[in-house]
Amino acid sequence: MLLYNLITLLCVCLMNDVCKALSVHPLKTLVVFDSRLTSLQDHSEFLQSLENRDHELVFEQVDHEDFDPQFYFLSEDEHSNLYDNMIIFPIKTKRGSSSLTSSKLLKFYENGGDVLAITSPVGVTDPVRLFLNQLSIYPAPKGYILRDYFNASDEKKNTFAIAGSDSLNDYVFNSSSDAELVYSKGSSALLGSSDLLVPILKAPSTSLNKNVNDEEWTIGSQGYLIAAFQNLKNARMTWVGSDKFFANGLYESNNKAFIEELTKWTFREKSVIKVNGAKHYHADKTSYEELPYKTTDEVVYEILLSEFKDNKWIPYEGTDVQFELKMIDPYYRLTMNAEENVGESKKFTTGVFKLPDHHGVFTFQVDYKRPGLTYVESKSTHAIRNLAHTEYPRSWEITNARVYLCSIFAVIGLWLVFVVAFIATSKKVVNKPTAASKKNN
Repeated sequence: MLLYNLITLLCVCLMNDVCKALSVHPLKTLVVFDSRLTSLQDHSEFLQSLENRDHELVFEQVDHEDFDPQFYFLSEDEHSNLYDNMIIFPIKTKRGSSSLTSSKLLKFYENGGDVLAITSPVGVTDPVRLFLNQLSIYPAPKGYILRDYFNASDEKKNTFAIAGSDSLNDYVFNSSSDAELVYSKGSSALLGSSDLLVPILKAPSTSLNKNVNDEEWTIGSQGYLIAAFQNLKNARMTWVGSDKFFANGLYESNNKAFIEELTKWTFREKSVIKVNGAKHYHADKTSYEELPYKTTDEVVYEILLSEFKDNKWIPYEGTDVQFELKMIDPYYRLTMNAEENVGESKKFTTGVFKLPDHHGVFTFQVDYKRPGLTYVESKSTHAIRNLAHTEYPRSWEITNARVYLCSIFAVIGLWLVFVVAFIATSKKVVNKPTAASKKNN
């Protein structure tokens, strides 16, 4: 019995390790849909691909007669999520508006939940639209449809091909791919100016997004078909303007590779980096604890970075990792050099550099933020003291001071020469006898 329990425990641990290896966080995913707009059967291949990646899918049909408008995806205090990810298909009904509000969606996202929001010209519900607006993504209102009158493949001009090489972010989808994507019966969005936005796919330059009254929302490449947002907690939200983009007919024939990479990125199954350690020390390997820093000391800073790729952690290969030494503003900003691999990490180092000739409390920091990668920040604060009186270089060690030292000794030397010369060349004074002295004699 004991052996059986041990084997069972071992199997459970191994299964947990395998599941954890597929993403940096669990994969319990809530799927919210409206059956009047979205048939799960028509999207079965997409959903099956998620299950093949160990996503635990939980479905909420908002138009079902048994649907509870008070369904919960947040804890009672709203400080934690009941699900790790959320997929929102186009929704038409207002029955879920009491729970699926923009504020609760934003809270779910702020708590670290990843969101895939899918809209369509007939399914842009207000809570989802307002949620997207708060992230600087402005999808076209209901009734607007994207058409391409030059390159469309159907009579209604709303189905057209896009080259996979048009991907705007290689961390999401490699733009060197020769895949051809098909975008059908969708819409586009305008993007704000937030630095946290991750544009992924632009609308074709020959496209036009308008409604039946010919009112335009976007023209040409002004609009975006797919865009994302990554907050400072590294939670990700991706918006796609067409539910047909995920449908079986287009999924297997054209869009499969792109959608798999897109959803892997959205649910943090790729393009995730982390810090496995950071340290700094004197150039002679002495630590700060052993000998606190003083101005102009020579020091070295090192950091270990890993990337989650292909279901495992590997050394991160980057060429633009920078180190900052800052008080209020950076005193130094140094590009770090990649060195050897340390286990699953890559070691980056500044090499030896000299601390500034300024004492105070400084921050040793790596703040690495690149669109498409999770944000990395590692910092520590330490005091750099000024030099003690006996630690300043002597005057004869300072090159510029030697002119003045020579001047001083030259003046002293010349004065001595003058005194000697004056004494040597002066006339001797002879005392002549006076009349009084002669009379006495």
